Amino acid sequence: MKSDCVVRIVVFGMWVGLAGCTNVAGDHARVITTEETLEAPELLQMATEYFSGAGYDCGEDSRSELRCRKDLRDLYIHQTHAVVEIFEDKEAGHHLLMTTRWDEGLIPGELISSEFENPDVAGFCTSLDASGQGVCQIAE
Repeated sequence: MKSDCVVRIVVFGMWVGLAGCTNVAGDHARVITTEETLEAPELLQMATEYFSGAGYDCGEDSRSELRCRKDLRDLYIHQTHAVVEIFEDKEAGHHLLMTTRWDEGLIPGELISSEFENPDVAGFCTSLDASGQGVCQIAE
């Protein structure tokens, strides 16, 4: 009886170890076009303040000018977080705003939606437009 229980625990542990998965879904990339009076540092400051106020942890990243992360779900068996990044495209003279959702844990990818629209990004774009400092357009 005792060895049967040990076998079940070992099999369950192996299943848990093999069943973990990571799924990534992305929202539409957006092109940020700013007024000439709004320089890149001010845009990044606006974005940092907006996303920090929405519960994101923001900082610089070696790959992007700004990277913000927010935990959306933190369960023992599954975690979900959103990442917002801003990249400068110096040749084109604008910035790219990208957001992704990361799901990590034991919920199979087949049960997780591959659709993702980040309402915080939409809110930032609305506030940027309302301030008259710039606009976001979905990249084609």
